[in-house]
Amino acid sequence: MSDLNFHKVNSPSKQKSLGKTLFYILYQVLILLLLPFLLLWLSSSLIIHPAYRKDVAQRFGLYPADFFKALRGKRVLWIHAASVGEVMMSRLFMKSLRARYPDAALVFSTSTPSGRAAAQSHLQGIDTFIYLPYDLAWITRSVVGRISPDLFIFMETEIWANLLRSLSKKQIPSMMLNGRISAKSFPRYKRISAFLSYIFEEVSLFLMQTEESTGRLIELGADPDRVETSGNMKYDQAATAERGVRQASLTLAILGLSQSDRLMIAGSTHPGEEAAVLKAYAKIVSDIPSVTLLIAPRHLNRLDEVEGLIANMGFKSIRKSKIAGRKSKIVGRKSNISGSPPPGSNGKKPVILLDTLGELARIYPLGELIFVGGSLAPIGGHNLLEPASFKKPVFFGPHMTNSREIATQLKQSGGGIEVSDAEDLSAKMHELAGDKAAYQKRGEAAYLVVVNNQGAVKRNLDRISAVFERSVSQGMKS
Repeated sequence: MSDLNFHKVNSPSKQKSLGKTLFYILYQVLILLLLPFLLLWLSSSLIIHPAYRKDVAQRFGLYPADFFKALRGKRVLWIHAASVGEVMMSRLFMKSLRARYPDAALVFSTSTPSGRAAAQSHLQGIDTFIYLPYDLAWITRSVVGRISPDLFIFMETEIWANLLRSLSKKQIPSMMLNGRISAKSFPRYKRISAFLSYIFEEVSLFLMQTEESTGRLIELGADPDRVETSGNMKYDQAATAERGVRQASLTLAILGLSQSDRLMIAGSTHPGEEAAVLKAYAKIVSDIPSVTLLIAPRHLNRLDEVEGLIANMGFKSIRKSKIAGRKSKIVGRKSNISGSPPPGSNGKKPVILLDTLGELARIYPLGELIFVGGSLAPIGGHNLLEPASFKKPVFFGPHMTNSREIATQLKQSGGGIEVSDAEDLSAKMHELAGDKAAYQKRGEAAYLVVVNNQGAVKRNLDRISAVFERSVSQGMKS
C-alpha cells in the first residue's frame, strides 16, 4: 500500500474502460428517469416533516456566496456520516482527527435532519456542516468544486457513484472508513457487482471493520490492494463514552427515580419491538415492583405512536423531557414521577419515553435490564457496545446482521443474551434480575469485549494521514 498513488485510480483496459463509460451513461439516464419521483418524494417530505425544509437548497448544491469562507487558504477534509448512528460512532474519531490536524478545515456532511442535529450537538471543531448533495452529476461537480477537499472520507457503506467520480476526476482521494458489508446486504450487492466494481475504482482506500467484510468487498470487485481490515471504531467510541459518563456521576434522579428503583431500558426500538418489550415488562414488574421501564424509540417521529401503544396496553407514560423540566417529588425512598402512582402500584407507574436526541448512551449506565432494538424486528440490530461498556449484560434479538461479529463476541463471552420473543425476553431478564452474582459476571464479560477490541481509531488515523499528506503534497506540486 505504501507505493500506491492515491490520486490515480486503476487504469482499466480499453474494454473495461468502455464498459465503465457505458455504466456511467446508464447511471445518468436512470437518475434522470427517477428525478421526478425524487422531487415528488422531496415535496411530500417538506410538507410532512418540517425539519427537511431547513437548508434544503444544500441538497441541490446551492449555498450563499460566502458559505465556505472558513475553508479558504486551508487544507480541507470532508467527512460524511449518513445518519445518527454513524455520527455518534464517529465522535472519538472526529475529536482525534481535529487534534491531529488542528489547522485543517473540517467539513461534515449528513443525509438526514436527525443526523445533522446529532452532528451539530455532539461534534466539536467542525468548520462547516452541510447536507450531502443529491447524486446528480452536475450537482456533485459543483459541490466538489466549491469545497475543493484534499480528502473525502465516508463512513460505512455510503457509496454514491457520481460524487465519487466527481472527486476522482479532480484527483481528490476518497476513503471508506469503518466499512462493512453485512451478510444481509451482500447477496443484493452481488447481483450488481459488475457495476459496483466500476464505482470501487474511484475509491482510493477501503478500511473495513472485519476480515469478513474485507473478503466480501473484494468478491464484489474491489481491488485487493486497496482494501484493508482496520477494525471497528465502535469499540473505541464505547470505551470513551464509558469514561466520560462515569465522570459525570449521573443518578436515577434525572429520570425522577430514587436509588431504590431498578431501571429496565429498551433502546433504539422499532415497530413491533415496543409491544414485545411491554409484554415482557408486564410480567417482570408483577414480580419485581421496583422495576421501571424506559423506552427509547430509534426514530423520535414515532413518539405519538408509541405513547398510544403504551396506553392500549394499560400503562401510563411520561416523556423524559417533562421529568427533566421539573423537580421530581420523592416520597420516602420512592420516586413519584410527575404525580403518577409510585412503584408497587401493580405495574401502573408510568413508562418513561426518551424523547431527546443522542442521550441514550448517557442513560444506559443507569439501567439494569437492557434490551437493544432493531434486533427482534428484522432491521439488523443497533449498538450493543454502548451498554456493554458500562458493564451491563445486553439482551438482543436474533436479527443482528449489521453487527454480527459484535453479537457473536458478546454471546460467546457471556455478556450478551439473545432472545427470540417477548416471552423469552421476560424469562431471561427475570432470571438474571434475581441472580446478582451472575449479573455481575456477565456485565464484566461484556465490558472486556469492549476493552479487548480497541485500536481502530488510531489505525484509521494513521492510514488517513498517509493519504492526506500525500494528497496535499501532490496538490502543491501540481
